[in-house]
Amino acid sequence: MIGKDMQYLLGDRSLRALTALPELRGAAGVLGSDVEGPLFLGDFIAEALSARVRPRHGAIEAVPSYGQILYQEGYAAFTETTIGLRRPLRRVGGGPPGCRYTWVQEGTDTILALPMLLASGVDYAYLDGLARGSAATPGAAELVRELERRGMPVVGITTAPQQPYRNLVERNGLLARERIIGSPFPLNETRELLQGRRRWDDEIGMVCRYLDDAFAIIDGYSEIHSRHGERSRRLSDAGRRLLRARFLKHCRDELGISYDPAERRGRTASTLLGEIIEACAMVGDRAKAAIALNLGRSLRDGALVAMGDGGNDVQMLRRAPLSIGVNGPDAARAAKIAVVTADMGCVLPILRQIIEGERDVNAIIGRAQAEVGEAAWIHRGGEHLAPESLARHRDMKRRLRGEFVTY
Repeated sequence: MIGKDMQYLLGDRSLRALTALPELRGAAGVLGSDVEGPLFLGDFIAEALSARVRPRHGAIEAVPSYGQILYQEGYAAFTETTIGLRRPLRRVGGGPPGCRYTWVQEGTDTILALPMLLASGVDYAYLDGLARGSAATPGAAELVRELERRGMPVVGITTAPQQPYRNLVERNGLLARERIIGSPFPLNETRELLQGRRRWDDEIGMVCRYLDDAFAIIDGYSEIHSRHGERSRRLSDAGRRLLRARFLKHCRDELGISYDPAERRGRTASTLLGEIIEACAMVGDRAKAAIALNLGRSLRDGALVAMGDGGNDVQMLRRAPLSIGVNGPDAARAAKIAVVTADMGCVLPILRQIIEGERDVNAIIGRAQAEVGEAAWIHRGGEHLAPESLARHRDMKRRLRGEFVTY
């Protein structure tokens, strides 16, 4: 168990506290939406890793960057090692659509970025700056304003650290800051705690040694190619294996982190940094679903609609009574209604009908498609979508958000 003196790092993370929004009572409905993709295009954790997690000297500039590779390969290593902890997929009523994320992920890849960012000198101010630079998805502001006018509040639910996004929506007036529900990411507080307990040099020094080893593996096992003035980096399979093994050694043996509940019982991580990482209850796939459903319970008569674009939105989209998967193959397979569009304003005809009481999915799709014309492709979601349909979702997501989208 984490000590009482560290509880301030996280605040009240209970479901009741996170979803206590009095304005939902009597609303015409609530839209629980993922933040990255449907509302904003940036992924500021991935951006921070790409820009700041790199060798101090002699860095080889190429795409993917050092930080992107560490993020991707760290997540892959986590997935491989926790496969035995996955909950079985129950095939009830056709069962859930498959996706590439584990049942125990729960945003863990995001919190594992925290030690790397600390070691690279990143603080809240830097993350805030990146979040401010995250462009709103075209049409998102129009969507939110129109729904608010019609009595359907929008709540953003995100795996990402909630503080930078709360600051962002407060500055641009898109939402009240309390309407962003995300993950804890106690960056500055962790630094203060490590320094206050005189553990900074030892524990962050350990992280720096891990990074130096990882950078050496990337440099030693990569090919660099130049084309049209751009340099690309290709890591070999042997390099991937070494990088994943080094990541697991860092987490297990150096930081003392475990994601096995049986191992965690009756012990604490061997480092203060490991304790903090284990204690952060991240918002992941199941947590997103729980938050959305609890928001729906606050409604008296209105409809709960979930919207998302990624694999970690699947559970939320499947379990909500009405759901919209936007620009993402995993989301399209999980949602009742799927949309491919570069303008989120095209989702409004769907939601207007729901507010007015329409529940026939085929009728909603037909009228909405007729209204938006060629500005969007609106169709029924489901796990049996054709590969060509999934490709259209994937291509639009890449067009809007770039090649290295985490979700």
